[in-house]
Amino acid sequence: MRAPSLLAPRLRHLVYLCLLVAAILAHPTHFLLRAQSGSKAPPSNPRIDLHPKLVAGEVLRYQVQLQTVTDTKRSGAVSDPQGPSRLTVTWDATVRLDVLGQASPSAANSQAPRRSDGRAAGAESNASGVPVRIRTTYEHSTASVKSDSPDPQAEDIEQSYNRLEGQVIEFTVGTDGHISDVHGLEAVLDDDQVRQAAEQWMAQVSGLAIPPQGVAIGQTWNSAQPATSMPLAGMMWHSNSSYVRNEPCRPAETIVAGSPRELCAVILTRQSVVPQKQLRDSTPEDYRRNGLHTSGRWNGSGQGLSYVSLQTRSAVSVTQDSSQQIDFTVTNSSGRSIRYAGTVETHTRVALLPPEPADFH
Repeated sequence: MRAPSLLAPRLRHLVYLCLLVAAILAHPTHFLLRAQSGSKAPPSNPRIDLHPKLVAGEVLRYQVQLQTVTDTKRSGAVSDPQGPSRLTVTWDATVRLDVLGQASPSAANSQAPRRSDGRAAGAESNASGVPVRIRTTYEHSTASVKSDSPDPQAEDIEQSYNRLEGQVIEFTVGTDGHISDVHGLEAVLDDDQVRQAAEQWMAQVSGLAIPPQGVAIGQTWNSAQPATSMPLAGMMWHSNSSYVRNEPCRPAETIVAGSPRELCAVILTRQSVVPQKQLRDSTPEDYRRNGLHTSGRWNGSGQGLSYVSLQTRSAVSVTQDSSQQIDFTVTNSSGRSIRYAGTVETHTRVALLPPEPADFH
């Protein structure tokens, strides 16, 4: 029995890197300000609209470091040889984000002149309620791999991440935050099934509305949504977010003398993934259609801290740490099975870089 491609841990890492980083950088608060239920804000604090003020011609660059520590064992009828139980992949990248304009051929292809601040002259932001086309370019990409035993695939893993350098992914951010019309994944993922699943997952995690009335310091909110991209049905993402304070976006020692200290909204988010309810059969429909049966458990939790500029509404920095505990089995129609068990840790650091001179032309 061949391991289902959607469950290959190393491939999931690459999908995660390509899509999650692109989506966070394009619309960071959609991963923090989820559909509000139980939202509460002190009336004494003014509400602030944290929708990003994206304008055509704008260029943002981010330094990204993402580390995944996979401590798992895979057993059963697997065609691939057993790999190391503990694998650490550290990815460093510089990601450029270009705001192309409204999501139409004429707007996406327009080359509007930029002002001295890097934005297009006369351009309007997406606050007017129009979809925006985004281009994400991986200007630099390198990875290191460490394992607790000799891994013949370590070099292949590193090369997979290194090949991201120069790759471009384009997508549309809708007025409701949904990400759609993704182009460029075919250069990264050559498996059609995996690529389609990745695009569906990207759309699922991005379509979470920021409250139209804005948020205020001291406000907290809770939300839940189905985790439909997982190998077990009935899973739910729960989040609890707080707008804790405003403070300078960067440490004082990093600010150029005489420059104003930009203020950021500091958003703290705690998330967990747990079963919504006990199901007699936890097989997702996609797996069932392919003659597969899944069972087991998947639990996880994480915490993130984001600094969102009060001036531009762009993410200045994002820090996220999470841990997931997995133990599930995939069985085919002939009764042959694969079992995955262990933990997966993810640590993400994203920081906005100063603009380069070329961005102002």
